[in-house]
Amino acid sequence: MGPRIPLRLQQLGRRAVILLALAGCSNAEQPATLAFEAAGRLEDSRIREASGIARSQREPGVLWVINDSGAKEFLYAIDATGTSLGRTELKKSSNKDWEDLASFELDGRPYLMVADIGDNLARHKSRKLYFLNEPKSGKNSTTVDWEVSFRYPDGPRDAEAAAVDIANERVLILSKRDIPPVLYEVPLRTDDDKKVTATWLGTISGLPQPSRQDVEFAPRTKDWHWQPSAMDISEDNRAAAILTYRAVYYFLRRPEQDWYDAFNMEPIRIGLGNFVNAEAVAFADNHRTVVVTGENRKALLLRVDLGMPAAHEAADDNAVTVMAFNVQNLFDNTDDPGKDDKAYLPLAAKQTDTHIDACNEIEVDSWRDECLYLDWSDAALDFKLDVLATSIRQVNNGRGADVIALQEVENLMVLERLRTEHLADLGYLPAILVEGTDTRGIDVAFLSKLPMLGDPVLHPLRLPEFPDRQGDTRGVLQADFRMPDGSVLTGLSVHFPAPFHPTPMRVAAYEHLNRLRDALPDSHHVFAAGDFNTTSTEDEREGLIDRYARPGWTLAHDVGCDDCPGTHYYGREGTWSFLDMILFSPARGENATARIRANSVAIANKNPAQVSEAGTPERFRSAAKTGVSDHWPMIATIELTQKQ
Repeated sequence: MGPRIPLRLQQLGRRAVILLALAGCSNAEQPATLAFEAAGRLEDSRIREASGIARSQREPGVLWVINDSGAKEFLYAIDATGTSLGRTELKKSSNKDWEDLASFELDGRPYLMVADIGDNLARHKSRKLYFLNEPKSGKNSTTVDWEVSFRYPDGPRDAEAAAVDIANERVLILSKRDIPPVLYEVPLRTDDDKKVTATWLGTISGLPQPSRQDVEFAPRTKDWHWQPSAMDISEDNRAAAILTYRAVYYFLRRPEQDWYDAFNMEPIRIGLGNFVNAEAVAFADNHRTVVVTGENRKALLLRVDLGMPAAHEAADDNAVTVMAFNVQNLFDNTDDPGKDDKAYLPLAAKQTDTHIDACNEIEVDSWRDECLYLDWSDAALDFKLDVLATSIRQVNNGRGADVIALQEVENLMVLERLRTEHLADLGYLPAILVEGTDTRGIDVAFLSKLPMLGDPVLHPLRLPEFPDRQGDTRGVLQADFRMPDGSVLTGLSVHFPAPFHPTPMRVAAYEHLNRLRDALPDSHHVFAAGDFNTTSTEDEREGLIDRYARPGWTLAHDVGCDDCPGTHYYGREGTWSFLDMILFSPARGENATARIRANSVAIANKNPAQVSEAGTPERFRSAAKTGVSDHWPMIATIELTQKQ
């Protein structure tokens, strides 16, 4: 039986919009800026049960689709609206139960993989993967180049989700009926034609699990909403999409992280609304556009853009605006192993003796009370994300800064929630964060509209003289961005040791930062932005800025911001400090150079929630629903110039 297409969608036609059902949100809470669209329908009526879809590696804008079991062995080419571009017979193959399709590039050539892995009754001793050089759309026939026959180490099982992890030359397969689902790997190619045994990688906790009632009633309701039915990995190997019958789950993989570990992190959930029997998912291009379709003739083709713009859209093609923003404890509300995040949990999760005893060991009264009584609920986290987004939007007439260096972010997924749920219309690319070793679990990160070149690198701060304080430090996050003119802008997001630590720790942090800048190519423009934790009192006493910053950098608030008091206020001392700074060093030895535009430097504090009655930064207070952060963001524009 095919999916029941809601009447409302039938009436709206190909541009219908399905509001997201994001995790933890009711319909009233769903953000309106991120939505699945019905981009079209599968025009070819011979596609009666689309079970797999994949982007073309050789023809931009083309998608390939396959049919489920019992159909002839054909690959169907469509455009982005579902219009038919012809079909290609796949010779030397058999469609016993084709369930997924993937595309990849290997040795400079484009390939497709057809996964014949369905097994509803778990009775087949082995399953098969077909690999073929991708044909041109409209070609009458093509032939399998090689195949991999495999068995599972723990017996036959049903699976419908498979993806190619090209960086490791393997195929990842996710079982369908196991609770929780199990992830396996199979080699992309083998030395001979013998069957191989798939490797059991483990169970996946990042997908929702059914209740006992869900399982009990599913045979009658025909609702197996938790089962994975398709999977795809993006071309850059950073993102993955897993499809169930209710939603797409969007995972981001950190550099050096294995996909198994990434699938056990919390994903972003993108609901399918009333669309049912979803069976196929793919990244439609090499960015982050995801497409979904299902098992029925003339099925809808859904699409959602997860924030990868086609091109950088700056207010000025010759300028880039940078923001430094300490977001004050941006934590999700789940316990991350190895992190001291016990204060940032829902109140219901804080009632155990273990939790209460751990909180009572905290010496600072306000921190102890936060650990015991703060209700970091879904609503509280959503409110925090909303006020941060409002503060970001005050820059560039609502467009936000082009690059934001952020501090005090727990993990990549909570930053992705900020980007995709609250800033989706601004065109920020996937968030950049590399997990550090800070015991609290607060990391430095970037949001950027500029494309990143290569992988980000976290440079740890080593403090052998202070081994007992090492855990309260953050490394410097480096990301290289392409400027609008094609030059390279290296960003360094920093969060120096807190002021209560000895001054030599911050001296070491400045020296570490300067070594990183000096090691970069002369052709790179470089900025360092973030929380330098250098108070005005310490600077007057020690001269840290004059000794370690001004000799090699231009400080944004030296160029402009004459009337700015600072970014942080110490109430006990009654003093202002520029804890948050933007430092800039232009490329050396080139005709083209860059500088900070003097009239661009400012404190971004126009959001009323950021300012207390006393005119100082208003710390975020969840229970009272007041404030944003105890730091005000700084902004500055880097403009490209020509040497005369």
